[in-house]
Amino acid sequence: MLVSGSITLSKGFDTWKAMVVKNKERLKDYGLTFVFAGTEMQDDSKLHVVMHFTSMENLQKFQADEELAKERAEAGAVLAVSYTHLTLPTKA
Repeated sequence: MLVSGSITLSKGFDTWKAMVVKNKERLKDYGLTFVFAGTEMQDDSKLHVVMHFTSMENLQKFQADEELAKERAEAGAVLAVSYTHLTLPTKA
C-alpha cells in the first residue's frame, strides 16, 4: 500500500533524515520503505513523502507507535499531518 503525505519540518530535512536512519530497523519492522522523500526547492521545511507499507496493519502499528512519534517530533516533524492512501492499478 502506498501512502503520500506532506510534513512540516521545524528543524530541516537533515535532522529528519538522521532520525529516519537511526530508526531504520524499527521502520523495517513496520514494513515501511520510502519510495520518495524530499523537500521543496525553496523551502526545506516542507517535506513530501511517498511511503510503501506491506499491510494496513503495519501502517496502523506505525501510526500508534508513541515512542517513534516522540522521536519524530524531536527531529522537528510537525505531527499534525494528513496522509493519502494510494492504490495502484492491478493487472487484468
